[in-house]
Amino acid sequence: MRRAFLLALGAALTYAGGARADSAPPLGLADALARVEAHGPDRQVAQAGIDVARAEVTTERMLPNPTLSLLGAKVEPIFSAGLQLRVPMFGQRGAHVRAAERGVDQAAAESALAGWRLRHDARVDYYAVVLADEEVAIARQVEALTGQVANMAAERFQVGAGTRLEKEQAALVHARAEQDIVDRLAAVKVARLELDRILGAPAGSIGPLTDGLPALGATPPEAELLSQARAHHPELAAIAREKEAALARAQAGRADRRPYPAFELGLDVLEPATCGHPESSGQRCVGPHGGLSFDLPIFNLNGGPIARAEAEARLAERKEVAALARVEAAVRAAYQTFEAARVRAHFFDVEYVPAAASVEKMAREGFASGKTGLLPLLEAERAVLEARVGRAEALYAVQAARADLEEASGVALSTP
Repeated sequence: MRRAFLLALGAALTYAGGARADSAPPLGLADALARVEAHGPDRQVAQAGIDVARAEVTTERMLPNPTLSLLGAKVEPIFSAGLQLRVPMFGQRGAHVRAAERGVDQAAAESALAGWRLRHDARVDYYAVVLADEEVAIARQVEALTGQVANMAAERFQVGAGTRLEKEQAALVHARAEQDIVDRLAAVKVARLELDRILGAPAGSIGPLTDGLPALGATPPEAELLSQARAHHPELAAIAREKEAALARAQAGRADRRPYPAFELGLDVLEPATCGHPESSGQRCVGPHGGLSFDLPIFNLNGGPIARAEAEARLAERKEVAALARVEAAVRAAYQTFEAARVRAHFFDVEYVPAAASVEKMAREGFASGKTGLLPLLEAERAVLEARVGRAEALYAVQAARADLEEASGVALSTP
C-alpha cells in the first residue's frame, strides 16, 4: 500500500514539474544567460534606471518658462503687462546637460553591473536544477539496487537461508529509497521554479537542460583574469562613471555662479497728459518698457552644491581604490576555490565512486552466495549512494566556483 502511494506521489510530482517542460525546447546555459539579459525581471528593473536618468537630460535641455506679469492701478500706469525670461546664456544650460548625460552613463554602468551579478545567479540556478535532476537519477538507481536486495533477502528467507530480520531490514531500506525519490523530485520542482523566476519565464515552462555538471569549458589562468579584472570589471567601470558624474555636477555648480540675465519686455497704458493729450480727451496711449536684471551673488556663490559634488568625486576615488583591492582579492580567492573544487571532483569521479561501486559489487556477490550477511551489503549500498551524491555535489561546486570566478573577474567565461 505504501509503495503504491509513494509511486503515485512520485509520478504526480514528475508530471507537475515536467509536463509542460517536456514540450518545451531544450535549454542550454548560453540560452539561459541570454534570456536573463533579455527578459529577466530583475534585469528589466536595472535597465529602467537608465530611462530615469535620460529623463533628467530632457529636463536640463528645457529652457526656463517666461514670467508674465499684469498690473492694474489707479495711478499711472493705469495698466502694465510684461514678459520676463531668464536666459542661461553663459554656459549654464550646457553644463547641466553634460552633468545629466554623465548621470545617464553612470546609470548604464550600474545597470550593467546589476546584469553581471544576475548572470552569476543564473549560472548557479541553472546548475542547481541540473544537480537536482542528477540526484533524482541517483535516487532511482539506488531504489533499483535496494529493490533487488529486498527481493534477494525475501527469497533467502523463504528458502530458509536468511532471517526475518534481514528481510525486514532490506525492505525498510528499500522503502527509504522510494521516499528519497519523492523528496528529490520535490527539490527539482523548487529549483526549477527559481530558474523560471530569474529567467522571467512562466512557472514550469523551462524545458530539459542540456549542459550537464561535468561539462566545463576552458578557464583562463589567474594572471590573465586579474589583468582583465583591473581593466574591465563592471564594478570598477560603474565607480569610474560615478566619479565622472560627480565632477560634471561640480562643473555645473560652478557654471551657476555666472549670472542668469533676465530680459523683460512690456507695455504700459499711460495717462493722456503723459502722452501729450489734453486730460479731457481721455486718449490714453501705450508705452513700451524694457529691462535687464541679474542675480547678485551677495549671500553665496553656490558653494554648497559645488562642495557636495566635489566631495562625492573624492568619495568615488576612495571607493575605486577599495573596489580594486576587493576585486583582486576576490579573483585570487575564487580561483583557488575553483581549483580546489576541481581537485575534489576529480577525486570523487576517478577514485571514490569506482571504489565504492566495486565494494558494493563484492558485498552483493557475498550476500547472494550466503558468505556474508545483509549488514555489509547495506553499508556498501549506502557508501555508493554517498559517493554518487558526493560526486554530483562536487561537480556542482566546480560550476558554482566557476560562476563566482566569472563574477569576481568580470570576464565572461565559456558556456558551459
